[in-house]
Amino acid sequence: MTRRSRSMAVASAGLLLLGVAACGDSRSEGNAGGGGGGETNAAGQFVVDASACPAEATTELADGEPIRIGTSQPLSGPLASGGAANVAGITAYFDKVNKAGGIDGHQLELVAKDDAYDAARAVSNAQAFVGADQVFANLAQVGTPQISATQPIYEGACVPQLWTITTGPAFTNPSEHEWTINGIPPAPVEAKAIVDYIAEQVPGGSVTEIKGSDALSEDFHAALPGLAEEAGLTVQPDQTIPAGATNIDAQISAAVAGQPDAIVLEALPNYAPGFITGLARAGYEGLIVLNSSANGAAQWITPSDPAGEGVVAPLFRKDPSDTRWDSDPAMQQYLADMEAAGEADLARFGNALDGYGWAQLIVQNLEDAAAMEGGLTRANLMSAAWNTDLERPLMLNPQASTSGPDDPFIAESGEMAAYSTATKGWESQMEWDYSGTSGEIVGQR
Repeated sequence: MTRRSRSMAVASAGLLLLGVAACGDSRSEGNAGGGGGGETNAAGQFVVDASACPAEATTELADGEPIRIGTSQPLSGPLASGGAANVAGITAYFDKVNKAGGIDGHQLELVAKDDAYDAARAVSNAQAFVGADQVFANLAQVGTPQISATQPIYEGACVPQLWTITTGPAFTNPSEHEWTINGIPPAPVEAKAIVDYIAEQVPGGSVTEIKGSDALSEDFHAALPGLAEEAGLTVQPDQTIPAGATNIDAQISAAVAGQPDAIVLEALPNYAPGFITGLARAGYEGLIVLNSSANGAAQWITPSDPAGEGVVAPLFRKDPSDTRWDSDPAMQQYLADMEAAGEADLARFGNALDGYGWAQLIVQNLEDAAAMEGGLTRANLMSAAWNTDLERPLMLNPQASTSGPDDPFIAESGEMAAYSTATKGWESQMEWDYSGTSGEIVGQR
């Protein structure tokens, strides 16, 4: 959502904190918890219902106590580079905030655990987070299966599950799940941007999906064909990558044989290099489109040079490997903060900038919660997230807000951009902005 006028009195935003592991006494979970039931108050702000929550959810954090934030990331396996970069970015921003005095007298501590992009391990991590680790919130959980599996744990303990990273459209509905809020555009919104771009470039053209066997792929496949047909495009038979496959040449050959005007990769980003080079070997000359999980050029596209020339992806934040932003003050600040935190080696990875952004969001939410009646509580933090309003200068559209169930989407705009082998960055091809209409696109209106 584009930014609206602030209605909360808040302190000015702080900046970063160093994450360290933490532990404590086991938290009471019982059978209580949160789900739906929040309501909009007289000031027009959505407030979560904490009436069935453990007492700790509405107890103000004691003076001087650290704010422990848990994050479960794929720190091993095929997505390890993304998980490590996410943690690096969060660490850098938290480090900056801590050096500036923290939040309302509290230092931030990051408790990072590896889930290897496996739902069962994410569940184990979540149980530890709400138990021995005593986290105040979970931040940036990656993956639809992981979020689905852990959501009941955080709801039961009334621990905010903030700024999840999923294309699943079901995680932006505070009327049913008020303790989880998503941080990126859901697949139907991103698919609409992709379809609108293809229809603009090749009116009445044809499109083929190469999709994986994972939840991200299914999220896109559930949305793209219908949107493509509405845009006047012909959808050719999709090609499915078997679970665990490391070679996708067969799917590429089948897709190219149909001579579509565009081929879209609906799979996790680790498939992007093989997708790009495989299409180059096949001599394919149509539009090659990635999903946003692979829009970090340095991580997922540059390794395929020169085959990546002209590959298109949806972007909603600036890519730190893109030379367009070298003189951008916000990018320069980000790079300086990463260096100060000892994370310069990962600074040019898009996922590191993402992590920095998730940290910026939760810091703003924490500051807003501290200014609310009752002070810094988990319930106030969750309510603050549903009423987020701030500038995010590293986003392509820096004005960002949420407004409870009226508009729960923090990211609704961006650009379709083409990769350039000359600059190792992006060239804008089309802007997209679905602010205020994302609910209709995902079927929540």
